[in-house]
Amino acid sequence: QNLYSEGLRVGDSTHNTDIDLVVYERGGLSADTLQAVNSIGSDQVVEEWLRENNLEDWRENNERARPIPRKRPTDGKLRVVFIFGEHGRELISTEIGEYFVKLLSEASVETLMPIFEDRTFVDDVLAALDEVVIHIVPCENKSGRRIVETPDENNGQGGLDKDPNLCQRVNKRIADPNRNWPLRGGTKPWNYKSDSEDGPGHSPLSEPETKLLFRVYKSVEPIALVNVHSGMHGMFMPPDYDPIMHNSADILAQVKLQSKINDRWMGGKCTVGAGGHAVGYVAYGTHNDFVRKGFGVPSTETWEVYGNQEAAYYDCFGMFNPIEKSVLQDYVRNWTGAALEHITHLHKGLIPGIRSPPNEFSKEVAEIPNPHVCGITQAHVDAMNGLGDIAFGRGDRAERFAFVEEVMRRTPTIVMPTLDNPNPIQKNSGLPPSGQQIVEDLKKKVKIRREGASNYSLMMGSYTIMIFGLLFVTLSFYTYRRVSLGRTGRRGWRPRRYRVWDVV
Repeated sequence: QNLYSEGLRVGDSTHNTDIDLVVYERGGLSADTLQAVNSIGSDQVVEEWLRENNLEDWRENNERARPIPRKRPTDGKLRVVFIFGEHGRELISTEIGEYFVKLLSEASVETLMPIFEDRTFVDDVLAALDEVVIHIVPCENKSGRRIVETPDENNGQGGLDKDPNLCQRVNKRIADPNRNWPLRGGTKPWNYKSDSEDGPGHSPLSEPETKLLFRVYKSVEPIALVNVHSGMHGMFMPPDYDPIMHNSADILAQVKLQSKINDRWMGGKCTVGAGGHAVGYVAYGTHNDFVRKGFGVPSTETWEVYGNQEAAYYDCFGMFNPIEKSVLQDYVRNWTGAALEHITHLHKGLIPGIRSPPNEFSKEVAEIPNPHVCGITQAHVDAMNGLGDIAFGRGDRAERFAFVEEVMRRTPTIVMPTLDNPNPIQKNSGLPPSGQQIVEDLKKKVKIRREGASNYSLMMGSYTIMIFGLLFVTLSFYTYRRVSLGRTGRRGWRPRRYRVWDVV
C-alpha cells in the first residue's frame, strides 16, 4: 500500500513524500489484517494527537507523557514492523528490505533450504510465519535516497574526490527522520552544531516520514519493531538518550538473544547493548525510543548492518555500504537470516511479555551465557543472574523476584549534558563513579570523530608541503648547476651529468 503525507509547512518550506508499506501474511491477508491496513488514517491522526498532548511533557519525559492505549482487537497473530532506508546514504538497508520481501513472498522448504541449509531453522521459520504478520517499509526516506542517487554537478571540485551527494543522511528538508519524534524531541546534545547532519527538524512530527510511520503504528499496533541502519556493526536496545541501558526482563532477554544472533549470523562482529552508549553518543527524539514508550511496543531494536571504519572520510558510499557484489550478497543473506531468527524468537515467546510472562526468563534464554554488553551496570548483571535462578527454580522464588525487583529499581541513570543545560544535576544520587566516566568517554569519542577529518586534512597538508619543498630544492639545485656550468664554458659547454645521488 502506498501512503502519502504532507509535512508541516514552515514559512516557505514545504516537504511531502510517500512510503510503500508491504504487508506479508502467509496464506493471505486475514480480515483483521486488512482492517488494520485499510484503516490507516490521514495526517489528521497525527494532528489530533499533537493537540491532545503537551510536547514539553514528552521532551522532559515526565509522568504526564503517557502511551497511546491499544484499541484494535487482534486475532492472536504477532504483528512485527521492519523499517529500512531511514537515512539516504545507507543503501544496503533498502537492499536487505527488498530481498526480505522477495524471500517472504516465496517462503517454503524448497526456497529456504538452498539459502540457509538448516532444516530445523527452516521449519522454525515456517512455523513462525504461520502466526506472524510482517509489515515492511523498504525505503522510509525517499527524498534523501533520491539525492544520493543524483550526481552532484560540482563533483570533484572544492577538494572533494567523492560525490558529496552520496553522504546525504537527512531528508530533502535537512531534517533527520530519526530525530523528529516527541520523546526527548527537540533536545540538542551538548556538542550540537547548526550544520549538524542529524537536525531534529522544526518540531516533533513535523516531517512527513515520521507522520506516515506514526499513522502506521497507530493502526497496526505492532508488538515488535526492527529499525535497520548502517554505519557500523551493531544490535542495540533502548534508550538512545541515556548511555545506560534500561533494566527490565524484556530488554535483558533481548540482548541475550541478540548476542546469539550476532554469533550465528555475523561471527560476533556486532556491538550489543544500549544505543546511547554503543555508537559513542546519545541521541534525542529517536524513532525507537518513542515507539517503545509512545505506542507501548515491548520489542524495539536498532540494527546497524554494515560499517567500514577504514573508508576515507568523504567516501560515504564505502563507509556505509559494501563495495564488492559478493560481500553485499553475504551481508544481505546473513541479515535476512537474522531477521527470520528474530521472528522465531518472538513466536516462541522468548521475549518476556510477548507470548510469555512479562517478568520472567524462559529456560532457553536463561541458558544463554551473560553476554558482553555495553551500557550496563552491576545491577543489570545481578538482574540477569536473578532471572536465571527463577527460570531454573534455584532458591526461593518469591525471594528471587524481590531481589530482581530491587536491583532493577536501583539501576543508575545518567542525565547527559545538553546544549541548554551543559552541567546537569544527576538525578540518581546512587550513580557509581563509573557513571561520570561513561560521560567523559562519550565526550572523547565524539571529539575524536569530529576532529578526525580536520586532523587528517592537517596531516595530509603537512606531507604535501614537505614533498613539494623537497622537489623545489632538488630542481633548483639541478638547474643552478646546469646553468652555472654552461656560462663558464667549463667542460666545453657540456653540462656535467649528475648522478641521482649527487643531486639528492
